[in-house]
Amino acid sequence: MEKRRLFLAILTLVFTQHLPAQSTGEISGRVANRETGEGLAGAHVQIVGTFAGDVCDRNGRFTLSGLKPAVYRLKISFMGFAAKEIRVDLRTVRKVNEKIFLQAAPILLDQVIVTGSRQPEDLSAAVASVSVLNAREMEARNSFRLDDALLAVPGINLAGDNINIRGGSGYNRLGGSRILVLLDDVPVLTSDLGNMNWNVVPVTAVDHVEVLKGAASSLYGSGALSGVINIITKNPNSHPDFQFRQNAGIFDRPSVPRWKWTDRTLYFHRTDFGYSDRFGPLGVRFDLAHQFSTGDREMGRFNRWFLTGKSKLVLPDRSNLTLFFSYSYDDRDLFLRWLRQNNALNVPPSDRGNRFKLRGALGYVVYRQLFSSTLSAKVRLAYNRQLPGVPFHLTSSFRPALGLSGQVQINWQPHPDHRISLGFDYSRDQVAAKYYGKRYANGVSPYIQEIWKVSRRWQLNMGARYDTYSLVGDSVETQLSPRIGFSFQPLPATILHFSFGKGFRAASVVERYLSVESGGDVRVIANPQLPPERSTLWDTGIRQTLGRSVFAELTAFVSEYDNLIELTLSPQSLSVQYLSYPRARISGLEAALRWKFRPEHFTLNANATWMKPVFVGSGEPLPYRPRFIGLVTPQFFFGHFNAAVDFRYVSPIEKVMVYPKDERVPVKIWNLRIGYKWRNLEFKFMVRNAGNYNYTVSERVLGEIRNFSVGIDGKF
Repeated sequence: MEKRRLFLAILTLVFTQHLPAQSTGEISGRVANRETGEGLAGAHVQIVGTFAGDVCDRNGRFTLSGLKPAVYRLKISFMGFAAKEIRVDLRTVRKVNEKIFLQAAPILLDQVIVTGSRQPEDLSAAVASVSVLNAREMEARNSFRLDDALLAVPGINLAGDNINIRGGSGYNRLGGSRILVLLDDVPVLTSDLGNMNWNVVPVTAVDHVEVLKGAASSLYGSGALSGVINIITKNPNSHPDFQFRQNAGIFDRPSVPRWKWTDRTLYFHRTDFGYSDRFGPLGVRFDLAHQFSTGDREMGRFNRWFLTGKSKLVLPDRSNLTLFFSYSYDDRDLFLRWLRQNNALNVPPSDRGNRFKLRGALGYVVYRQLFSSTLSAKVRLAYNRQLPGVPFHLTSSFRPALGLSGQVQINWQPHPDHRISLGFDYSRDQVAAKYYGKRYANGVSPYIQEIWKVSRRWQLNMGARYDTYSLVGDSVETQLSPRIGFSFQPLPATILHFSFGKGFRAASVVERYLSVESGGDVRVIANPQLPPERSTLWDTGIRQTLGRSVFAELTAFVSEYDNLIELTLSPQSLSVQYLSYPRARISGLEAALRWKFRPEHFTLNANATWMKPVFVGSGEPLPYRPRFIGLVTPQFFFGHFNAAVDFRYVSPIEKVMVYPKDERVPVKIWNLRIGYKWRNLEFKFMVRNAGNYNYTVSERVLGEIRNFSVGIDGKF
């Protein structure tokens, strides 16, 4: 007890050395689009050279309080707009209110991100490849789920429900994800499958998504083998705010007449509500969403409900407390495979009972303290109880796994050119099911990262993390994950970047212990001795802007994987088992272009990724990975009208594991959308898969049939 008191006294003494004198100044204001006057929700306002900053609410308003009398430089940035710096003098006044206007531009480098280094930094200085998807782009595409919205990000592809960054994951319905998914920096992968439940938060509650590509275990630990997806939810607004979205549509008939399986009209609809307000120092936000679809095929129905809440309490001592909760309910059928190719929208009779109900809940509490302009701390606790859908008639035998986690992080700026983040993560996993028993695991991981501004042109990022993952009563696995990278700006509009990092992923409980002897099509054999997967990434590229009209980025990457875990089928014994493959390599190029030819009338977004995914030694292609992914989106604006076309192309999968003789075709999808804005309302019409093109998203599972929808969005 005496040692604990001594430790707390020392910790208090260290922190209080950085506490400022009584502060009385406040800078507030509004950030808006220069052309339209519309407030820029999500714009970032930062006091240059410090950790102090704020994010604008839906009306574009921000507040920076507790400031000493001094002259400050504010940097204001927002994706798709040129950044701006202003000077604010608080020496003779206590409060200043600023009206700030940003000019639209294709320059994405001015966006402030947090995923690349676990602290705010400019996208222009990021040493690794980072893409940002904002709320406007997600709303325009009217995606039901976030994984579908992410298809607009360069290098991302879906194989069934498995999301891939540069081919890292392939297709593995029960296996762990090689992409770490965060919700406001909080890990949300399930504790048993190590996978993501994409129904955890509705798209309308998301402010933006940051995608960090490549090995990132030095930052985030196990699971960040091939990248990180950080879902940043919307913050409460400073004024009352109500939003709604209503959308409904119907499915067309299949292009192949013999695939018609019903005379019913097949339809879908969704309803979203969001409300936000502030009551003194407390800001709150709630989002409620409902989605229903009959599906375009037999066993395609789903009925989903989402409820999320977020509150932020600003305390008098320059600290704040954020609480978040999410509850999801998913009642759906499961289409595993078609009956036969001539009945591609029907399922085998044995699969007609594949219906299940899933409930999930997660929450977190984060306490942030700004001790001074150069020292801040964050403490986080999180709770996650989720269960993604599982096949083989096993759902009733699985229980939602419980994941508990915590984090302590200190951000310190000892010098204007040095920013250091250090801390540790803790996790506790508790899982239980008939097919793998009761399992407990603990993880403890200290880490440190530094951003060193070497000069006006050079920035160096370096750091390391030591992961310890212990399965109680079984194995203990460790990994030291270093990371180093730099960015260099030889010309005002040119930025070069390079990064090297190590990745690590412990095999999930399901991959090790799942054992099913009967009751399905095949046996599942356990493999308790599975070693952890490890990866090494090299990533280098160039970001280039041409005036205020063109932004382009070209990146070359190489990802080396050791002990790659893949679900392997044995046709002779009709069994599957997770096995490790010694070495694999994915190398390639990624390109992105944003061109605002005439910003008020026409813009063009395009991206493409070329990959070579192979097993080292044999040269055989990795299963379920395409060699090429491309997306082209021209957008047109005519007064209150807007229109856009998405054309997405994915090359045929070269290798599959279950039905290798099935025909495999490329994905060629056209999505069309038209919108009309009138005051606070926007009316939409959309056609998805306009060509009614037939392709498979996984083995013997067709992509969606052409569908038409209308919708209305409102903000008040």
